[in-house]
Amino acid sequence: MSDERWRCFVAVPLGEPLRRELAAAVDDWRRRPDLAGLRWTDPGSWHVTLAFLGSIEASWITNHVADLADAVDRHAPACLQTAGLGSFPSAARAGVAWYGVADLDGALAALAADVRRAAGVESSEFRGHVTLARTRRDPVDLRAWVRDAEAPAGELAVDRVELMRSHLGRRPRYEVVESFSLGVAARV
Repeated sequence: MSDERWRCFVAVPLGEPLRRELAAAVDDWRRRPDLAGLRWTDPGSWHVTLAFLGSIEASWITNHVADLADAVDRHAPACLQTAGLGSFPSAARAGVAWYGVADLDGALAALAADVRRAAGVESSEFRGHVTLARTRRDPVDLRAWVRDAEAPAGELAVDRVELMRSHLGRRPRYEVVESFSLGVAARV
């Protein structure tokens, strides 16, 4: 690997059944006039980010892949409930619209903390979510959408974590660089 810079993150991928159900809901939401200020993300790119690495040297992967694998390996696979809608920073002045992941026992947050520690990323508050849309320019009032929209209830299988590379542009795309399975060490 050369020392070119890559924009990377570590995430849990969505399973296809959940992706299909959520995509159908988004198709309905796109027609809402109050959501016209949103730029919807591609369903094929949906994931739950555990750690954003930013711009790293490609050689970073060689130096940290074993640490990431060890961190992920210590966690048991889980099946988490999904549902609910929200926004950052607030529903009244949203910049991001998201779909939520219930982490009642904190297992996903603990996985995120360990992944961040292994990656050398400063830890911050973790809120498991799938980014559905971002505002085009100005903040959007999403209070009615958050309150009234029907979000599909589903399940997120957390059985693997992927180190992803972002290819930015008009139509961003993501590339899986490494994939790590949960739970081998957790079962011992």
